[in-house]
Amino acid sequence: MVIIVKLLKNMNMKKHISNLLIALISALLLFACTESYLGIEQVKTSSVKPEKITVNEVIPQPGGLEIHFSLPKGNPNIEQIVASYLNKQGEKMEFKVSRYTSSILVEGMTGSNEVNVELICMDSSGNKSEVTLVKATPLLSPIEVALKSMSVEPAFGGVKVNWQNLGGHPFAIHVLSEDTLQKGVVSFVEDPSKTIYTTDSVKTFAYVRQYPSLEKKFGFTISDKWGNWSDTLITFITPYKEQMIDYSRVKAVAFFNPTTYAGSRDYDKYAINPVTGIQNDGNTHSASNAPQTMFNGVKTGNLFYGYKFVKNLSDPDPSNRTIVHDYYVTFDLNMYARLSRVLIFPRTGINYTYKRSSVKRFRIWGTNDANNERWAKFPGSWTLIGEYVGKDPVNLESLTPEEITYFNENQEFSINEDNVNPNASPTTIFRYMRLQLMESYNKNEAFYTINEFQMYGDIQE
Repeated sequence: MVIIVKLLKNMNMKKHISNLLIALISALLLFACTESYLGIEQVKTSSVKPEKITVNEVIPQPGGLEIHFSLPKGNPNIEQIVASYLNKQGEKMEFKVSRYTSSILVEGMTGSNEVNVELICMDSSGNKSEVTLVKATPLLSPIEVALKSMSVEPAFGGVKVNWQNLGGHPFAIHVLSEDTLQKGVVSFVEDPSKTIYTTDSVKTFAYVRQYPSLEKKFGFTISDKWGNWSDTLITFITPYKEQMIDYSRVKAVAFFNPTTYAGSRDYDKYAINPVTGIQNDGNTHSASNAPQTMFNGVKTGNLFYGYKFVKNLSDPDPSNRTIVHDYYVTFDLNMYARLSRVLIFPRTGINYTYKRSSVKRFRIWGTNDANNERWAKFPGSWTLIGEYVGKDPVNLESLTPEEITYFNENQEFSINEDNVNPNASPTTIFRYMRLQLMESYNKNEAFYTINEFQMYGDIQE
């Protein structure tokens, strides 16, 4: 440093000072880096394998074992715990957890025999401990429980399959039936289009359609995500007769005074028939939105549009107005039928998916020609067929593709099973139908919308 100071004193020009300082700093930095750089750091490894795991408890689970363990003490280098066993197909099934847990769930087992599970721990050097052998018997697997509890019964147009899945485990139910794959040869094969996928612990039933009302051989087998397959349940069943109601025969009737007007109407002036005391059918926006558009075969578009009555509609203070949610429309099926199920096709715009004026709750009333007072008394002389409530999505602000497809294309209500009113008689045969729309997805909307009301059932005559 003394030499440097002397040199600086002898310099006459500032640029020489600046250049010298830059050179000096660069030299110092180079020296410092050269001294500290040791190349790529080498990871320290060890060839000493960790000690064995200690098993504290084994809890049998459906199709698996929950193993609680303790790691060897004083070894901070253990990274993971691995459990493995051979399944019935001879394949090695392996499960891993980190050192920060004290249990491991080993799944994919079937049957009621004892299973050997090998448990090891592995350290950061890749050394494996000696095997700790666990011998235990799992509970029956979810697919075995489902098959053991499964029942199949005739339904309209097919069969109804029931099972148990208390844990909400994922599995698939495969449907087999007789089919003619080549002339003169009848085979018992799976129909992939009928496969039932489930992860539900509550809705543990499904309908398999569409079949004629003839005795048919059915088979049901279950598979899970581990590649396991259950045995096959085989049964012979004759489905109940079911037909789609011909929408072209269904006609709107005017016995309850429906009106057409582009807006809501005052309940006190227009809702109640002064002679019969019965609430009139509702008011629709225009002829192109009239009740008949519910039965024209068109599932998309902007069809039926009916305004709810409003109490105190003429009151200048909107806070005094009250929307009346009950809205009626009446039809003649021009046939006697026992309904099995109905489908609602709403407006398909995303603004109507579980929202706005789409129908959420409704009732079906029915009567026939033997009821001579059908246009003079309601509901006294009519039969409540059923009351039904639409589903809600898990998160309205983040609809899944499955939820959107269900709402727009598969919104089905079983007349018997989905009825929520204990006073209803779902098996009643009727000709005349009065729909009571009771609630829209947004209760503040003053109108209802539907594109198509599709019906299935057993046509009597």
